[in-house]
Formats: sequence, structure tokens, C-alpha cells
Amino acid sequence: MVKPRARQSPATDRQIEEFANRAEQKPAALPLPVKSDLPAWKLRNKEKKTTGLNFRASDSQMALLRAAAEHEEISQQKLLERIVWPILEERYGSGAS
Repeated sequence: MVKPRARQSPATDRQIEEFANRAEQKPAALPLPVKSDLPAWKLRNKEKKTTGLNFRASDSQMALLRAAAEHEEISQQKLLERIVWPILEERYGSGAS
């Protein structure tokens, strides 16, 4: 039969209570980046995606895209986003009405 142990000291009870109180507190919020620090295309890129887009490419263009993504160590999607959106916004504005 298991014999339950009594608590060792009131100090231990207090430490347990303090630990439980700290665990119940909400964690401090991390500072969010100021929106003005990010380029506009990056902010819009974080929006929910609603449509897809087929981007036609030849075999040699696909090989180039794969090689570039591998060299940059990022996905093909991110590579295209970093190239296409900044250029389009520079030439035509945000496009947001």
C-alpha cells in the first residue's frame, strides 16, 4: 500500500503556488514589426491567398528557375514573389483600389 507523504515545509507550498500563478499569466507579447518597415508588396503577400495562377515556362526556363531557387536556398514560389511583385508595384503601383 502506498503511503502518501506530507508536504515538506510551508516554503515548498508557497513555491508551488508562485509557480502556478506564473504559469497562469499570459506571456508577454512579442513586439510586432512596424508595418512601415516592410515593403508594401511584402505586406500584401501576407494577405490570405484567394486564387492561383499558372505561370507557363519552357523546359529551359524551369531549369533556370530551379537552379536559381536552389542557389538562393528558397522555394521557387518565394523566388518569383520576390522578383515579380516588387517590379509590378514599381511600374504600376499597388493595384489596390
